[in-house]
Amino acid sequence: MSVWRKHAPSAVQAADGTVERRALGLLLEGLVINQVQVDPEEYRRFRSAILRNSIRVTEPNSESDLLNTVADIVREFEVYRLASEAAVEERQKQWRRLSGLLLRLMGVLYKIDPKSEAWTNLATELVAAVSAEDIEVLHEKFTTLFPLNSDGTAASARQWTEEQDRSTANDNAAGLRGGGAAIEHVRRMILESRPGHIGLFRLSCLDVVGERFGAEGIQDCLMAVSAFLIENLRAEDTVYHWSESSLLAVCDRKVREDILIAELNRVLARNRDFNINIGDRTIMLRIPIDMQLFPVSDFSSADDLRQLPVARTRTDRALSERASVSVRSLR
Repeated sequence: MSVWRKHAPSAVQAADGTVERRALGLLLEGLVINQVQVDPEEYRRFRSAILRNSIRVTEPNSESDLLNTVADIVREFEVYRLASEAAVEERQKQWRRLSGLLLRLMGVLYKIDPKSEAWTNLATELVAAVSAEDIEVLHEKFTTLFPLNSDGTAASARQWTEEQDRSTANDNAAGLRGGGAAIEHVRRMILESRPGHIGLFRLSCLDVVGERFGAEGIQDCLMAVSAFLIENLRAEDTVYHWSESSLLAVCDRKVREDILIAELNRVLARNRDFNINIGDRTIMLRIPIDMQLFPVSDFSSADDLRQLPVARTRTDRALSERASVSVRSLR
């Protein structure tokens, strides 16, 4: 005799629906086991209520009692769903509140202006993030705002501040901020997907100026050219001191590259002799300016600015020094 026939329901059992009721009870128990457990206490209450009703389902009852039991079961599932959703929502609110607190603490620690557009936008996105995609975007923005060291560890507040205020020997030229400030400016542009360009202005005569007039002459040349650029560029363009022989202009505006190139070339065409004050005397000096333009969209991160071709100027200086040695040896 097969197992089925051995345990096959009798005609009486089949007639009163005992098998179907038992199957329904097992189905309810299975549904309870596979429910997501958000709050342990609420889940225990829910499971206990469903198990009690599953026993009532298996007992022989009138059709009216059975319908009432099924209604109670449906009601318990709905109560549990609402309670679980409320618990998840409350947990999200607490995590957002905690994340907001940590964000404010990080802002204070790293001296970030809480009223800046980039910071307020980030705080708004933190509160509104609900999907995995939103959280991934936030992760990337936080990584951009708080960069890691090369070994994957977080930069200290002092190290981070020094990086933002990165300067060179001549960082005080015309009161300009240094390269770290330029990097932070571009970082905000990338974070907010703002279009723009970066103009690199190299002063190609500073090797000769340094040989004749020393560091003071180089400083005065940088001050003169930076004042010239600030006066002639647009208000949206910010000039930074980039290296010992170059300045950087961050053009934080939407403009076609060919139009901007023509505009900057017109500015450089106004380049005339500068009055350079060295010690107690003033000299007239023409300072050649080489310009290169880089779209902000070409940079994957603001730190890519470090790859701008500043090294070429150092090479020019080395070649100039060698040439001077050769001239002296000929004499």
